[in-house]
Amino acid sequence: MKALIIFVKAPVLGTVKTRLQPSLGAEETLKLYKSFVTEIVSKCAGLKGIAKFLGCSPSRDGDFIQRLAGTHEFESFDQRGKNLGEKIVNAFRDYFKKGYTEIVLIGSDSPTIPAEYIKLAFSELRKNDFVIGPCCDGGMYLVGAKKKIMSEIFRNITWDTGEVLNKVLKKTNSLNVRYSLLPFWYDIDTIEDLNFLANHRRYLERKLRVKS
Repeated sequence: MKALIIFVKAPVLGTVKTRLQPSLGAEETLKLYKSFVTEIVSKCAGLKGIAKFLGCSPSRDGDFIQRLAGTHEFESFDQRGKNLGEKIVNAFRDYFKKGYTEIVLIGSDSPTIPAEYIKLAFSELRKNDFVIGPCCDGGMYLVGAKKKIMSEIFRNITWDTGEVLNKVLKKTNSLNVRYSLLPFWYDIDTIEDLNFLANHRRYLERKLRVKS
């Protein structure tokens, strides 16, 4: 059985996308974050043959999360762990115990991630034990695993830095894990990222018009 988990934060004013707040202000940043979460959940809702879950921090309680999960038929749960690495490992372990054998986890910072990349991640898990979606800034937009998760991969990592991807790859290589790298994509963390997103959307819109 296949499962897709999207990690999201409860949309509380002043606590989400904090690196954007100096440029946009807390209220506009919150509005933007809600739009990111809505976009990625709406996109993933169309994936067939996959159970879908929202992993929420600190809690799934709240009208926004509950309404979004209900509208798009996602189940929700609370993330468990002291840091992102522990939360990722716990989510995988919990859902492997529930009987899922192929699990892919993404965040909500890459609203334009192609649905095809998520499908590709599941495809790669047929022949590999682990899959990574690398970000251009040295982070990851996706991780996936088959049947088990190796917690060693996610230990002693300083998250939200440009060293995440290198450290994960180094550990994965040292453990002789069979893994696959997806195409690079990007997260939206800074105002420069947001400006790129605006330009990228214009490009995608023009490309779509040309096709039609």
